[in-house]
Amino acid sequence: MTDLRPGSESPDIGTDPAIESPAGSVLHPDAHLLPLEPEPRPPMLMRAVYPFGLSLRGWRRIILTGIFILLALSFLWRVQAILPPFIIAFILAAILDPIVRYLEKHGKTRVQSVLLLYLLGLLCFIFVLALVVPGATRQIEELTGNANAYYDIVRKTSDSWLARNAGILRFFGVRQHTFNALMSQKPGPLQDKVTEAFNTLTAILQGIASQAVWLIIIPVATFFFLRDYTGLRARIIAVFPARLHAEIDVVSRDIVDVFSAYIQGLTKICSLFGGTVFVILYLLGHKYALFLGLMAAAFYVVPIIGPWIVAVTAGMLAYSEPHLALFFIHVPANSFAYAFIVSLCIIVSQMLFDQILYPRVVGGSVGLHPIVSIFALLSGATLFGIVGMVVAVPVAGSIQILLNYFFPRLAKPPPSHLLTEPPPLR
Repeated sequence: MTDLRPGSESPDIGTDPAIESPAGSVLHPDAHLLPLEPEPRPPMLMRAVYPFGLSLRGWRRIILTGIFILLALSFLWRVQAILPPFIIAFILAAILDPIVRYLEKHGKTRVQSVLLLYLLGLLCFIFVLALVVPGATRQIEELTGNANAYYDIVRKTSDSWLARNAGILRFFGVRQHTFNALMSQKPGPLQDKVTEAFNTLTAILQGIASQAVWLIIIPVATFFFLRDYTGLRARIIAVFPARLHAEIDVVSRDIVDVFSAYIQGLTKICSLFGGTVFVILYLLGHKYALFLGLMAAAFYVVPIIGPWIVAVTAGMLAYSEPHLALFFIHVPANSFAYAFIVSLCIIVSQMLFDQILYPRVVGGSVGLHPIVSIFALLSGATLFGIVGMVVAVPVAGSIQILLNYFFPRLAKPPPSHLLTEPPPLR
């Protein structure tokens, strides 16, 4: 028995290998407390495997997601009548975003950039409303009131010309002797395109007129979309896997920039062509120069066909009315030479714009070679008609971006030795 009285020696605990403490730890001679080893857990039960290697939780998530998508699509289908202005507003926000980013780089906040953009748009709208709309409205009303008289003049003149040149026209397969018979024959490709262009423009104008509330919804929705566009775009990209975020960010931004550059370039070229036609017809003393200038700007959106419609319309109106060319030359009504000069000036202007300015301003703004721009226009017209011609250039630019991304070698310049004349083979 160990003596634990005062003054007695303490027991030698070094001989005892370990003394269990009350806390369940092991007391070693070095006075360190070490926890006991935990008891081994039972082996984990294997989770059940369902079809396609998914767990029950995974299938529940897929089913709930599918139900949510179906309910969302059903809701959107029921409210589809109110969706177009919001879709248009989002597209406008995407197109205007590069301009806002440009202003942000020059020290403006995003809200300030959007407000400045709206201020410039409001000033342009006030300018058009004050200086252009009254004169154009007056000319349109006059044209509408005299439409029957103009048609009779054109019909009588055409009947007389067809009768005088019946032999020559018969040689070319034209056997109609009256204007009405000529217009009622089986339409050709050009007449189909002209009719399609008129129907498209009429449908657009009727749609805008019937949805006057859109004129309020679209600007307001565009403002908020444009203000929050960066966050909305980031949320859309975040839906995709994280490893694809960087690539989707770059490619989507480049494609949106292409469409934005195309719209800006097309707006410039249409405005410039409309202004050119207005100045030419104003100098020639045409009575409806302002209306035809606006018509030229609107119809130039339809490449190749649109300006020809303007040229024919301008020539017919020039033939039907007396004019004062160059402010001092009196031109009587029914002057075929004057009508021919008016139409020829518009056609020559169109050719200059199509061959020189359009490929460089519009095609160059989206990074396309002029030949590629022309080929895209004709391809769009062949596949999708008028709408295809309008969107052909930005779609071609987007395809070029995707090709350069998937095949980077296409974006690199060719090797220098292929650009020089090779040495002769021995």
